Amino acid sequence: MDIGISEQFKGRYDGYMLLKFTSCQEFQQDFLDGKLFFNTADFFAQCDNLGRGDENEGNTFLIEHNNPDFMSANLESVDGKMMIVVRDYTNNPENYKPGTIENFSRGENRCRKIISLYTAYVNVSKEIISPFPAKMGEEFGEYGVLVLDRKKFFERVCNALRQHSEISKAQLGFVDYMKSEDVHGFIEWNPFLKMPQYEYQNEFRISFINDTQEPLKLDLGVSLRDIAFPIKASDLGEIFFKDNLLYYPLYK
Repeated sequence: MDIGISEQFKGRYDGYMLLKFTSCQEFQQDFLDGKLFFNTADFFAQCDNLGRGDENEGNTFLIEHNNPDFMSANLESVDGKMMIVVRDYTNNPENYKPGTIENFSRGENRCRKIISLYTAYVNVSKEIISPFPAKMGEEFGEYGVLVLDRKKFFERVCNALRQHSEISKAQLGFVDYMKSEDVHGFIEWNPFLKMPQYEYQNEFRISFINDTQEPLKLDLGVSLRDIAFPIKASDLGEIFFKDNLLYYPLYK
C-alpha cells in the first residue's frame, strides 16, 4: 500500500519522505529495529512541550469559548436519556443561554494511541525539499530516523496491526490543519485535525484504539534498517538532492 501526497502540497511537490524524531538514542534504535512506541492521547493533551503538547488532543468536540454567542452545549435529559445537546445561536444570539460544557471527549479516546512522524515534502525534478522547522531538535527530539521507502514502511505497520485483534479503528494519514477563519463555534475533532498554529509540524500519524489506557510499543516483527536510517535533527541541512539522487549523512 501507499498514501499519496497531501492535496494541499500538490503542484509544489511531487512526493514526500517521513522522519521520526525522539528524545534519546535508545528510542531511535528501537524504531529502527521495528519497535514503534505509541503514546496516549492524554499524554499529548497534558504535555507542556511545545512540539508535542496539544490541550485539545483527544477531544470529540470543542465549543469555542471566545465566541459564546454561536454555540452552547449542556447535559440534558432527552426522552429519559442523558445526552449532550449542542445548540447553535448564530441566527438568534438574543436567545443565547450559556453552556456548561466547553469540550467533550468520548471514553474511547482515552484508549487512543498515536505515533507522530514529520513529513518532508520533496520535488524530485526541481531537487527541492520543503524547509525544516528551525527548532526541530528542541521541539521533537534530536535523534531522528529517515524513512526512505514509505510504501514498505506502511505495509509492515499494517501487517503488524492486523496481528492484534484488540486493536480497532486503526488509521494512518496526514493531519489536516484548520484555517484561522474556521476556528470558531463548534469544532468536531478527530486524531487527524489540529489547530492552524501546528501547521509547521507537517504531521503524519498512525493511530488506533485498544482496550487499555497505557502506551503501547508495537513490534513489527521485522527491522526497518533496510528502508530507514538514523539521523540527527541538527544535521537536517545536510539532506539534499543532486542529479536525481538523495544525499544524507550516515550514522552507525
